[in-house]
This record gives sequence, C-alpha cells and structure tokens, in this order.
Amino acid sequence: MQGYVIAEKSELKMYEYDIYSAYYCGICKSIGRRYGQIPRLALNYDAVFLAMLLSAIVEERPIIQKEHCLVHPIKKKNIMRNSDAIDYAADTMLLLAYYKLKDDYSDEKNLLAAFGQAIAKPLLHKLFHSEAERCQKIEAHLSQLADLEKQNCASLDQVAEPFAKITEILFSENHLIVKESDRLILKQIGYHLGKWIYLIDAFDDLEKDETKNVYNPLFSRFSYKKGAESLPAFKIRIEKQVEFNLLQYLSEISKALALLELKQNKGILENIIYLGLLHQTDKVLQKGNTKHEESL
Repeated sequence: MQGYVIAEKSELKMYEYDIYSAYYCGICKSIGRRYGQIPRLALNYDAVFLAMLLSAIVEERPIIQKEHCLVHPIKKKNIMRNSDAIDYAADTMLLLAYYKLKDDYSDEKNLLAAFGQAIAKPLLHKLFHSEAERCQKIEAHLSQLADLEKQNCASLDQVAEPFAKITEILFSENHLIVKESDRLILKQIGYHLGKWIYLIDAFDDLEKDETKNVYNPLFSRFSYKKGAESLPAFKIRIEKQVEFNLLQYLSEISKALALLELKQNKGILENIIYLGLLHQTDKVLQKGNTKHEESL
C-alpha cells in the first residue's frame, strides 16, 4: 500500500487521536522487536487502518503502555500492545514494502531500490517462510500487473484488478478472522480499497511518470499525447471521470464497513473511511502529491 489511507486528524477526538497514534507506534515497535530497526523505515498509515480494522472485529484486548523510542527518546509515547492484529498489519506492510522495492528496481533499475531490497531480504527471511502461500499469491498478481503495464493496458478496471486482488487477500486471508461473514466483508473492503489506491496513485504520479516517460494507466486510458496537450490541461480533462471512479470505490468500502460488527475503534475507522479517504481524494485531485505525511 502507498500511505494514502490515513485519518482526518483534525476531526478525531483527543482520546481517538491517542488510540490512533498508539496503533501507529505499536506497529513500529512490533517491527523493531521482530525484524530489527531498519525495516521500521517502511512504516506508513495504511498499516494502521488494517490493524485497527482487524482489531475491531476479532476477540482481543490490546492495552496502551507508555514507552520511550528511538525517534522520541525524551517523551514517552503511547504504544498499543497485546494485539495480534498489529503484528499481522506490520508483517503485511513489510511484505508490500519489499515487493515495492523489487518492482521499482525491475521497472526503473532504481539502484536505491536494489540496495533496499538487498538489505531487507535477509531481515525478512522468516516472514517469507511463514507467509509463503500469501507471498506466492502476491507475486502471481504482481506478475500479472507487470504484464499489463508492459502492454500499455488502457483499461483502468483491468490494470487495477491485480492490485485489488492483492489487497483483498491481505484483508481477508489471515488466521485472525473467525467468522466467514466477516471474511467476505473484508474481501470487499480490501478489493475496493485496492482499486482506490491504484487509481489515486496513478493520478498522483502523473507528473513523475511524464518526466520519466513511463507507463501510467491514465495516459493510456485517456489518450494523452505529450507535446500535443499540456499535463495541467490533461488533468483537468480527466479529473471528473477519475473522481467519479474514486468515489464509487469509496462508496463500496463504506457500504461494506457498515455491515461489520465493530467491537472497538468504530469512530476512528469511520473517520478514516468517511473523512480521511475523501480528503485524500480531494487533495490529490486538486493539489497533487500528498505522500509522506508526517509521522505521529
């Protein structure tokens, strides 16, 4: 995932913000405890949403403890502990970060990505072994995605499908979920969230992809001709259609979330879905890059 799935912090109540930040720091601590300090660099807010969502539907009682950390050595931070959902979200985030590095090197021969991949691989050896089945599925869908991108696929639905299937797997295929009805709902959330992330990332990357002269599904779908049309004019031309698709995905996610029996974190999850994702949609469509939000 790409770091777009974040809460609208200004709308969180004080205690909700404390819980949200405790999950973020809990994931960071989980990574450090099990894989060392370097993989912590991959931390982003998407994993917080996954952890809070799973924690809300499974039978677990996480607790908040105050601890120091490397980034905040003086003031103690709230850390969420005793949560299998946090460990699962941390593992999921690391897998995606590793495959992102692998993809960046494959597509762009990015040496920094190659270096990061070489560093991460031995650190995540146990994770690759314990998650072998999920890794195989992720790699199969990434291979499909790479093939479609090489073919300059002009169908947004078709090219977004492999990534949506990956997020569907990550949300629904794990040992924490007991009820089959919950699993089916999480499949819907994961699938449509994947479609939303793929599309909003494509719009966010338009400037970068034009500069590098590489594939972007929106260039292919809407027949962009570099030199014949300015990029700002192109963005204005496609904005309404992209917004329509993004809002459709958010609508499906909202409908699915409403079907879940949330035992905790309900207000924060609704904030993320109803406010955070909508705000990210507006920011990307209107102002461009929103990545690399400040950490908590």
